[in-house]
Amino acid sequence: MSRIDIEDLPADTAAVLRRRAAYADLPVEEYVHHELTALSSRRVPIDSVVEFLEAERPDHPAPAVDEGAMSLIETYRLPADTWSVLGRRAAASGMPLGDYVRQELISMARRSSLDESMQEFREALKQDPSLDIDLSAVEETLRYVRGM
Repeated sequence: MSRIDIEDLPADTAAVLRRRAAYADLPVEEYVHHELTALSSRRVPIDSVVEFLEAERPDHPAPAVDEGAMSLIETYRLPADTWSVLGRRAAASGMPLGDYVRQELISMARRSSLDESMQEFREALKQDPSLDIDLSAVEETLRYVRGM
């Protein structure tokens, strides 16, 4: 079983999620709710495995709904369709739902959008105005590196 409350995530992951929630001007639980809902509505590679298992192995075990999963559903007020999608992905991955979502939250914190990356630089400048950072050069470099 894996807990999924923000305090129970690795410190770096929790810090990133809190910071992004603050940028979005949302409580962290609401931010995570939005992110998990968005994740469930996007197609990801494991969905091909989910579809195969549903078509070819209808007896494949359902996801284990552990205490972490119940905490997840209650804490982040996830709608049934969201946790259903995440649950099928967890089962296809051979993981309990709580562990799967914990892994996804950690991965999510490691990836950032261009806007999130730029916000980090703006925050650094705000905290120390003496920094010599050319924001337009940083943005141009990030766009280049990301192939945008």
